[in-house]
Amino acid sequence: MVRYGFPRPDAEGYFAGFERAIDVLAKTRGSDRARAATLGDALATVLGIWLLSLQNTSTPWAGQRLNAFYARVLHALDEYGGDFAVYLTELDFALESETPTGWYDACFTRSVVEVLLREAGLSPAALVASDWVEATDEEMREAAGNATPLPAEVIPRNMPGEHWWWFAAYGTPNAVDCEY
Repeated sequence: MVRYGFPRPDAEGYFAGFERAIDVLAKTRGSDRARAATLGDALATVLGIWLLSLQNTSTPWAGQRLNAFYARVLHALDEYGGDFAVYLTELDFALESETPTGWYDACFTRSVVEVLLREAGLSPAALVASDWVEATDEEMREAAGNATPLPAEVIPRNMPGEHWWWFAAYGTPNAVDCEY
């Protein structure tokens, strides 16, 4: 799902949205992919909060509350580790789709993982393989040649250049019809 205008300037909504998604996940009895999608909704809030924190480091929630939020996220990932593994494998499916939406989803997931590792303190051991980051980055570099560059309006606001995957696609430009 492409998120236009992401992130919204609503940190409180993201904090609450994480808890709502985790509550839904606790009650979800569907397939592994359905559970992973629900966890993905929760993890989208992590990226939203992080991007908002880059905009304004003096917000009242940027200190202790943000650290407590990251601790809560790590606890949820411990509790739902199997769903997190499926969430990570969905990135491969997204890349294999060779669609603009697939590229967007892969970039989004890769950014979520980067924030989890660098900001929330996720242990690399929580990833499905010890070389997940390196292998995924290599896959994304290879896929970038077939991916249509994303329009600026779908790249999350304030996305730093260190998240190079958002800006790496160099396939043949054409009209991008992202689903939303």
